Amino acid sequence: MRDPVTKFNQIIRYLIFFPLCCCFYLPLSAQHAIKGTVYQKDTRTTLSGATILLYDEKARIKAQTISDEHGNFLINNVPIGFYRLLVSFMGNRTEMIPVEITTRTRTLAFNFIQLSPSISLSRVEVKADRPLMAIRKDTIEFSASDLPTLPNANMHNLIEKIPGLTMDENGNLSYLGSPIKELFIDGRSVLQNMNSAKRLMEILKADLADKIQISDKKNLSGMTEPGRNEKVLNIIVKAEMRKGVRGSVAGGYGTHDRYNANTTFNMFRKKITVLGDILANNNNTLSDANTNYSVNFLGNNQQGINKILNIGTFTTMEVNKKIKLAVNLKHQEQDITANELQQRENIFQDSSTFYHSNNLKHQNFKRTGGNFFLDIQPDVNNKITITAIVERERQEQHNTRSYNTTGSRMNTLNAGTLSNNDSAINKTLETMVDYSHKFGRTGRVLAFHGEFRQSWLYSYQLNINNNNIFSPFTAADSLNQKVSPKNDIIQLVLGASYSEPIGKNWMASVNYVLRDYNTNNRQNTSDFSDIIHGYLRNDSLTYCFNSKVTNHLVKPSLTYNKGKLMVIGAAGLSLNNMNSDNFTSHQKFTNQTTYVDHALTAVVKIDPYKTLNVSYSGMTIPVEPKQLWPINNNSNPLYVQLGNPDLINSFINSLLFSYFSNSIRGEVFADAMEIRHYRNAFSTTVFTDSIGRQVSMPINVSGNWGALNNIIFGWRLKKPGLTINYSNAFDYSRAMTKFNNLDNVSKKFSFLQSVGVSFTWKKMLEISGKAIMDYKGNMYSLQNNDYNDYIQYTMGLNVNAWLPLDFNIGTNVNYTNNTEARAHFTLFNGWVGRSFLHNKSLLAKFFAFDLLHQNKSIQAYYGNTFRETLQTTNLSQYFMFSLSYSYGRKGSKNPLPQIPR
Repeated sequence: MRDPVTKFNQIIRYLIFFPLCCCFYLPLSAQHAIKGTVYQKDTRTTLSGATILLYDEKARIKAQTISDEHGNFLINNVPIGFYRLLVSFMGNRTEMIPVEITTRTRTLAFNFIQLSPSISLSRVEVKADRPLMAIRKDTIEFSASDLPTLPNANMHNLIEKIPGLTMDENGNLSYLGSPIKELFIDGRSVLQNMNSAKRLMEILKADLADKIQISDKKNLSGMTEPGRNEKVLNIIVKAEMRKGVRGSVAGGYGTHDRYNANTTFNMFRKKITVLGDILANNNNTLSDANTNYSVNFLGNNQQGINKILNIGTFTTMEVNKKIKLAVNLKHQEQDITANELQQRENIFQDSSTFYHSNNLKHQNFKRTGGNFFLDIQPDVNNKITITAIVERERQEQHNTRSYNTTGSRMNTLNAGTLSNNDSAINKTLETMVDYSHKFGRTGRVLAFHGEFRQSWLYSYQLNINNNNIFSPFTAADSLNQKVSPKNDIIQLVLGASYSEPIGKNWMASVNYVLRDYNTNNRQNTSDFSDIIHGYLRNDSLTYCFNSKVTNHLVKPSLTYNKGKLMVIGAAGLSLNNMNSDNFTSHQKFTNQTTYVDHALTAVVKIDPYKTLNVSYSGMTIPVEPKQLWPINNNSNPLYVQLGNPDLINSFINSLLFSYFSNSIRGEVFADAMEIRHYRNAFSTTVFTDSIGRQVSMPINVSGNWGALNNIIFGWRLKKPGLTINYSNAFDYSRAMTKFNNLDNVSKKFSFLQSVGVSFTWKKMLEISGKAIMDYKGNMYSLQNNDYNDYIQYTMGLNVNAWLPLDFNIGTNVNYTNNTEARAHFTLFNGWVGRSFLHNKSLLAKFFAFDLLHQNKSIQAYYGNTFRETLQTTNLSQYFMFSLSYSYGRKGSKNPLPQIPR
């Protein structure tokens, strides 16, 4: 029999070798080239950013590029044949040039291409398909008219047709793997964080969008930070949609007293945008009754039985030409009842214990808060940004858990019941101020950043545990304990940066950051006394603790930027000082550490559509204040979590290779490979006893590292109306932990493949599907490197059709199979509806949920010291009838024929 370690290492070698081959493959055949220079005819000046398209004889786009800052362009690898070269620039006439490439042609040059002002449609005689996307420097633009959707479609239905643009089950948007961090409407910021993007994409209807733009996220100085690859999304609203007020009112009621009611409104003006949403339901979804559930419904389907009330407003306005204001207000209420079945295998040396529990959970929380964003630009050289966040959350939770722990021989170690009553109030106040000043010389910028955050957590816990111990003799270990923690955390960040150009292609910068974290903790713990029939103070679990972490970072950098190549090098000095005072035990701890942060990034613009990025960085990761607390959590006496005031900062070295490619023909590709190595990594030490109790504590370890490779493909086939997005993610990590003072090396391997398809036919039929295969494996050195793995398959299909007489029918099917939990189920939904009134503004719908009565929730997880599966009972079969009315809708207009640009 083959050694499992050898077999595992072979798997690792093969799966690392395959992405490397995909990442670094280059075509070997040398072909011909076309180059030229574009001028404006009247001014005789070169045009930067002119679009150049190369069409073959069948009017298919074969290549595309844009002119550089000197008006020059180059198209490589042109096959032999006849072509038409289209050269265009906004506000100028498009020029068409016949091109012939023969075997004797090396480089065909057009050194003086002149564009005349004022486009005249009647003088353009070339007929060809319009490109799917337009690319202007760092902005990619899609026309919504090229992405047809069905009636009543929302913005989510529209963006899933854009190749490379995806939304995960938690509502996080990304483009070619790069996270989208901010949402704009008509160029004004609506969401500074994307936590609410999922619901907002349902509030906005697809028919209001004229264009969808994706661009790089810039810092306050207006520069894109290399290596971060963060994006922003901008929705340009149609001109006819900037009149009146639009929105919807919907309500539904069904069997088992299920209800769903909501109202939305939106108003778009030249200087103000207002969005609003009120949603209340108890059918386990964050969508209103009018929304047809998509293939990622499992992400929307909350665990247990949920009742929610969400109220939100999004307002952004231009106070004047110099001031922009955005205000987001929200109020959320949620009541959850769930039954959880948990099975955990705790890892020992050459053996395991098995923890089984059945928990009935009831949770209620209310969250109220708001975000305020102010952008002030008194002139072109000065800019001030002010952000404020205020939030208050109240949470109450009650758990009634029955459990037992068995040994490797299935002998019972303990069994009992645990009751937890936990209530907490968490308040947060955060404000950030940024200021930048641009001097007369281009590139000379001075910027300041200030950030203050304070959070208060007041909690009350009542833990009652009856634990029967069966080894070596039957005994009882009971607990009746009151705990009231209070935590006050203050975080202060101050920073300044200055950039100075040196010569034509060089830029020098220096950056300073001060981070100060101050944590005050107080916990009163009392045990119930049978003698006095009351609670007495427990001094061993009562404490008053303060920790202060101060970090100084000074980082100078040097940038070389010449056309297609940009190289940035930086090296910083990080000074860290930590002070911990335990006033209860009269103990003090002080630690000072010094690190050198460093980074080197090279960005190569192969052409305007292809970018190669290579970067290396070393960065200090500061200790989170909560990791220093003497006790983090003792609500479950079998699994007590301790803090560690002796922790020191961690340091991570990473090497990243990434390649991005866009094509106006609708083909996108990205490959990112990262290797990570940690020094003084944060990990866990676990102590356990013979009756199954565990105490864990964070520690610093060495020897942790990992590798990640992510490949993304996207295609948009315009003629059949088909969009395909495929991703392939490989992840390997090695982590060191300690178990009863023994070193344990855990090796985790993950291979995730996902493909999503969206098809629209004549605005009558829409089919979308998604399939995911998630393979996970792990190995523990404590158990002689025994290799364990599992696969979770998730497949979904969504069909939505509009029939004659304004009937609408559809179905949604989701299938999940988890080999670790040895469980699978199918969620099958369906609906039929009919629209009435002008523009189909009134919709009546009958919806059936979980027709097969199989709805479940399955999760599996491999930790560094345990393996676990969790199954949760979910909402089961119900039927609902709903009515929804959309007001302020505009009739669609046939777009004018457009030419390639």
